[in-house]
Amino acid sequence: RRGKRERTLSESYKLEKEEKVALAATALEEKTKRGQSFRQTILYELNNQRSKKTEVEGEADFESLCRLFDSFLSGCGREAIDVSNAKMAMILSQTFYYIDRQDDNSVDDRESRVYVKNRISHHSIWSDDEFWDHALEQCVAESLQKSGVLLNYVKSSVDVRAVPNKCIKWHDLAPSEYADAAAQVHSVVFAQLGTLAHSMLEMDVSGSGSTARACNFVRRLSIRYQLPLNLRITLLNHLQNNS
Repeated sequence: RRGKRERTLSESYKLEKEEKVALAATALEEKTKRGQSFRQTILYELNNQRSKKTEVEGEADFESLCRLFDSFLSGCGREAIDVSNAKMAMILSQTFYYIDRQDDNSVDDRESRVYVKNRISHHSIWSDDEFWDHALEQCVAESLQKSGVLLNYVKSSVDVRAVPNKCIKWHDLAPSEYADAAAQVHSVVFAQLGTLAHSMLEMDVSGSGSTARACNFVRRLSIRYQLPLNLRITLLNHLQNNS
């Protein structure tokens, strides 16, 4: 009788847990301001957790986590906040893992790791060019803002660093400064474009065609950002040699 009661309690706990996961998944899929708030909350919690422990013990818990990631991505639109959240989710999906101890051929636990990214690589967001385009635009803008490339070249009586709302334009530069500033911007674009193209391969976009898609992404965005041909070729060769 005691064993039966324990099984009943266990099944009840499992059912309650599944219901909570289902409710959380529904909330994360909401394409509303509230849904965005839910998604930012779970990112905050996952960020805190990864500094403590990234292994998920128990296959059921791992599958529940993957379900939440999948719902998270389904709720992301193409607004700046959603693109930013999806990028962070992509990074975190390569952090949390479950060890498949049924793999008898593995030499150590690292070879038996199954990451969340392996479960969400099928998601449609990774095949959406608009997402990757917005992601690059965001990454480049953030990097340029941090580096202060244009600010470094502005010479005027006004201290633009003390005026945060000052928007620096190319025409604020002296003609002699264009080439060097452009080279620094191209360096930022090169780094961010290469990182995102590699992420496309990591997420196995389009399966066996992921390399071709990543290369097409590099070609298309290189033209948009006027990346010099030598840098474009370098990125393409790197993708093809590491696919």
